[in-house]
Amino acid sequence: VLCGIMRLSLLQIMVGTLPIVFLIFPTCLTGALLYMASLQTGTGNPVFPWAGTASTLTASSTAMVQFGSMLVAAYYLEQASENRADEVKSIPDDKEVKEADEKDEHMKKCYETVTQWNAIPIWAELILILSLVSITASCYMVQFFSYKCFVDHSLTDSISENLGGNVGNLFLPLGWISVAFFALSIILLEIFSAWGKQQAKKLAASGTTVPLNSSGL
Repeated sequence: VLCGIMRLSLLQIMVGTLPIVFLIFPTCLTGALLYMASLQTGTGNPVFPWAGTASTLTASSTAMVQFGSMLVAAYYLEQASENRADEVKSIPDDKEVKEADEKDEHMKKCYETVTQWNAIPIWAELILILSLVSITASCYMVQFFSYKCFVDHSLTDSISENLGGNVGNLFLPLGWISVAFFALSIILLEIFSAWGKQQAKKLAASGTTVPLNSSGL
């Protein structure tokens, strides 16, 4: 996207993004080795016995490369923001973007104001509590009783062979209950969010924003 905004040529884009190979290659190699490690002969022995160990090593290297790239990017961003601060400040703000940002910030403050715990009605409090209980129950089911929620199935297993061609067969009865709790939590949260946005619009239209106090959540 940034390359398009800067109107760079295709050749510049292709050459400039080549270093991404050093980030992608370890990840792809780890995935390939994991797949190779899952392959078995007719007698149940692994086709590539060494692939499991190799995938562990490449996964570690992938994590280090990803973490290292983030550190390098953060370092150079910090250097650029410090050494070229005057140039960055001299860039004029886009008027439409600035107005949109200010409007969004105002709406955010209004939303935070009307959704303070001590300011919302009882039914809204109950919705939030029920949403929290639902998502907590779903997480506990999946984390502590996963063997009762899902059929044993790995990424490299065949859906047609292991699940009878139906992805829904992955879920056991308790698994469907955990999904139902998860869906209920999302629906309740969306209901509360929709109500909060409506109240925030009313507050924004009034032209005033009640300041947040320390007792609000």
